[in-house]
Amino acid sequence: MLNEATLQNLENSTYRTDIFKKYSSVEKPSWKRVGYRYEEPAEYRDFNNTVIKNENQDGLIVKDIKDSLAELEKFKNDNEYGLGEFFKLQNHAFYNEGKFIKVDERKEVKKPVYITYSTNKENSFLVDYNLIEVEDFAKITVIITYNSEDDAAAYHNGIIRIFAGQNSEVKIIKVQTLNTYSSNFESSKIETRGQGKVNYYSVELGGKVNGISHTSYLLEDSAETYIWPGYLADGTRQLDLEYSLVFKGRKSIGEIHGRGAVKDNARKVFRGNMYFKRGAAKSEGREGEFAILLDKDVKVHAIPTLFCDEDDVIGEHYASIGKVDEDKLFYLISRGLSEGRAKKLIVESSFRPILDNIDDETIREHLLDELEKRI
Repeated sequence: MLNEATLQNLENSTYRTDIFKKYSSVEKPSWKRVGYRYEEPAEYRDFNNTVIKNENQDGLIVKDIKDSLAELEKFKNDNEYGLGEFFKLQNHAFYNEGKFIKVDERKEVKKPVYITYSTNKENSFLVDYNLIEVEDFAKITVIITYNSEDDAAAYHNGIIRIFAGQNSEVKIIKVQTLNTYSSNFESSKIETRGQGKVNYYSVELGGKVNGISHTSYLLEDSAETYIWPGYLADGTRQLDLEYSLVFKGRKSIGEIHGRGAVKDNARKVFRGNMYFKRGAAKSEGREGEFAILLDKDVKVHAIPTLFCDEDDVIGEHYASIGKVDEDKLFYLISRGLSEGRAKKLIVESSFRPILDNIDDETIREHLLDELEKRI
């Protein structure tokens, strides 16, 4: 079990110990719909398998999160997000990785910044905090990947926070392909200011257990945020996915477009939430999910919700969940494809809005290989 004694020998030990006292009193969570009760890792371990690329560019600052407590303090606010206090407190007390990225005002970072976390037998405990600050009129693409180098069971509790300034352009691509023995928990938040624009692509193909909670705040007038979740649940995987949009400024646009496939005995829950706060007049929100069921015994839930405190808004939601289109399947098989290959092409086509926007050919090919291997 994670304990206080471990923290005494880590950097920022006083900060960590104060948080642990709160953490130790919080009840452990459970996910009833997917049938999972949380299990705490056996012990704290260091993580030493992170690769960062393209960090030396004009207008860009990149440093370790352990050296960024002042920045963490600066961006504290009351905009709630994530899987709850338990995971956030655990992250703050036991973090062993993470990066702070800042783009200066009016700077365009030409090359994507890569952060790659790879788990293995020696690096099976990853608690990372990633903070991205993009100042006014700045532009950046950040690609964060989580993968496994072997079959060792890994534990991941991550936080991703993005602050997009006025008139900024931000693209975040997060790809998770941990092995089938690993547990993956993530809390993320985007805060977008006036006329800023953020696209967030979140791909969940790995992990045995996945608990994901994301919240985007459109803080000021004419802010835009687009969320593109993608997932594949097969075997006995358990996925609980939640994505929320909170509209605060006028004439803002926020959208969530989920794409996924479920097969075997997997369980999946997809929650999409939109909150129109007072003052968000003329804003437009759309959220929904397109899910393909590849087997008859899968258990899935789609739960769209809309909360509105403002009259003059547009809020739309949809859910399309069903088996593979038999006509499409017959057509492809009649052209000489195997059933498995035909299903793979149908699923791949549904993922295209996400795949086509991943700015890295190697990552796209890796995801296509995963789909082909598992479908």
